[in-house]
Amino acid sequence: MITLHKFFFCSFVLFLPLSLNAQDYPEMEGLWKGHIRMVESPKLVSSGLATGGVIISEADLVLTIIAQDGEVFIGTSRLSTMSNDAEPIHVYGSIRSTGTEGLFIDSLGGHGQLWFQDGNNFEYCYSSLGSDSIISYCAKLQKE
Repeated sequence: MITLHKFFFCSFVLFLPLSLNAQDYPEMEGLWKGHIRMVESPKLVSSGLATGGVIISEADLVLTIIAQDGEVFIGTSRLSTMSNDAEPIHVYGSIRSTGTEGLFIDSLGGHGQLWFQDGNNFEYCYSSLGSDSIISYCAKLQKE
């Protein structure tokens, strides 16, 4: 009888870490769409923002998550202002262990954070400091 108790105890101890490490991450694969208002400062000068201020513009955004493996994902994004033959922007990201927020970077050198509201909606903020401009925006995206 003691050996049976030891067997069950050892089994419990061995499999407990596996169940504690298992995470449920939001399902990201698919199309996500939303409308954005972005602020941009073109023609940077050595002192920072260019004389004449900033440009505020609007666009529709389509984020396509191609693959996800647990907490990491890859995909592409396209703005409605991009030409049809323009190369999509590649996106690489990861989700925190809480499953409610994440970080990402893109092939243009921009980066951002995202916050999941539910399985079909998330909000995110993005900024990019390029050699000749600064761009920033926040958006809510909905899964299609």
